[in-house]
Amino acid sequence: MTDPARIWVLPAPIADRIAAGEVVDRPASVVKELVENSLDAGATAISVEIRNGGLSLIRVSDDGSGMGADDAALAVQRFSTSKIHSLADLDAITTLGFRGEALASMAAVARLEILTRSRDVLEGVRVLAADGQVESQPAASPAGCSVAVTDLFYNTPARRKFLKSPLRESQLVRDAVARYALARPGVAFRLLVNGKESFVAPPASPLERIAVALGREAAQEMIDVKWEAADLRVEGFISAPTIGRQNRQGQFFFVNGRPVRSGLLAVMLERPYAGRLPLERRPLGVLHIRVDPHLVDVNVHPRKDEIRLSQERSVYGAVSRAVEEALAPFPQTVQDTTGIAWPFAENGGALAGLREMPEGYAAGGLEPLGQLENAYIVARSHDGLVVVDQHAAHEQVIFEGLLAGGENQTLTPTVQVALTLREADLLEPFLPALGELGLEVEPFGGNTFLVRGLPAAVRRIDPRYLLDALLGELPGCRTLSPEEVREKLAAKTACTAAMKAGDILSEAEMRGLLTAFQAAWSPATCPHGRPAFVLLTTDELERRFMRR
Repeated sequence: MTDPARIWVLPAPIADRIAAGEVVDRPASVVKELVENSLDAGATAISVEIRNGGLSLIRVSDDGSGMGADDAALAVQRFSTSKIHSLADLDAITTLGFRGEALASMAAVARLEILTRSRDVLEGVRVLAADGQVESQPAASPAGCSVAVTDLFYNTPARRKFLKSPLRESQLVRDAVARYALARPGVAFRLLVNGKESFVAPPASPLERIAVALGREAAQEMIDVKWEAADLRVEGFISAPTIGRQNRQGQFFFVNGRPVRSGLLAVMLERPYAGRLPLERRPLGVLHIRVDPHLVDVNVHPRKDEIRLSQERSVYGAVSRAVEEALAPFPQTVQDTTGIAWPFAENGGALAGLREMPEGYAAGGLEPLGQLENAYIVARSHDGLVVVDQHAAHEQVIFEGLLAGGENQTLTPTVQVALTLREADLLEPFLPALGELGLEVEPFGGNTFLVRGLPAAVRRIDPRYLLDALLGELPGCRTLSPEEVREKLAAKTACTAAMKAGDILSEAEMRGLLTAFQAAWSPATCPHGRPAFVLLTTDELERRFMRR
């Protein structure tokens, strides 16, 4: 047994597998590295094929420059690259790949086959690499390169246990392909999943490529972004404040053509939307940032997903200014209701934020007095003072109505909703569950769906907005029972459709909500467990005023 106090050098097979884990952690990372190599090779068409979520097969083929026999055999060795020749090259990297680790890492945890031919020779070469062995032989091949990775993680079974289902891994691969398709709209992309075409993007304009990746409906709401100062340029497209999503999955950032993840860039994109987009919504964006390569360090993350900027304030500020200028035609509103007159109060002198109701109306035991901060209904009951959270109360009323199977309303005309491929695949299995709640949604060909009907309780909400909210909930429904799915989707529908804090309610609206709320089966909380009302009893008031 090895003495734990002694230092020793790991054998090459162990070291290679550890190093591979930094670059290759799932099928999508394999696709990412191979697609980057294809783009660096000048490919104009890239085909990706996966089976069993990428565990059985990943094949990436391109029409790029290809490799000769000697280069192909050398490419599977660690730190072999054609993109870096000196330390100075590391200071201004313009290619997507550069470290020469990808193919060697794949060969350490899978079986690798490279079939390639450069354009200036007639004969191609096939290279096989697995278990530290490399074989090379002549072979017929079109110009370009095709790399097949099979039996991923066959020799590291522990790593396979941490992968998601094949369906989820396939979705991550699709997301990776879509990301590079947005980065290079002039390059054709094709993805096959288990022999079925899942993503097709012919060469197109940037806006046409957005329509393929994010949906035609989203592309129609995009506005152009162009901003430039000195050697810094920001360009691309952002969504108009007319649409938004509940998450940041529709936001893509590229620095010198490299896809990057950055929470700060997302914040800079979202900040100018304040007062233009509801707080719970996120804008869409495909932004390309061009900056001097000497100011970008791309070697700070094992998978090159993150970068470091030497003048990050300038870059972040540029993004914010570019978005602000693009949004200039859209008015910015500030929700300040302090100066709004109370529409049905004759007398003044109300407490700050408390708007009084007329005397003489009792709604099922609750007499509404007014609205506090446009978020709470203040009412008088036989037991004391009741403060009702208008959103939570309305949410519970809608939730119970959906589960009880209330009245439905047919939409005339029907509403067409165009989704992305990923969203369409996610939505289709849950259409029956939505139908049970009164949301009549059906496929209409391709990635388009028709909304034919809605529950009467949510008839005023935009069907596109509601469907977008439900899509964000569906990934967490895959492992739930049918009844749990029904309740989860009902709760999300209710939350989306319910009146919000900040909504100014008329007298009739407050009366109607209080009446419906008191008739609810479980009015104490909303579907998510938050209190829907607070009671301040007469006894408590008398104690506080020291009357007893």
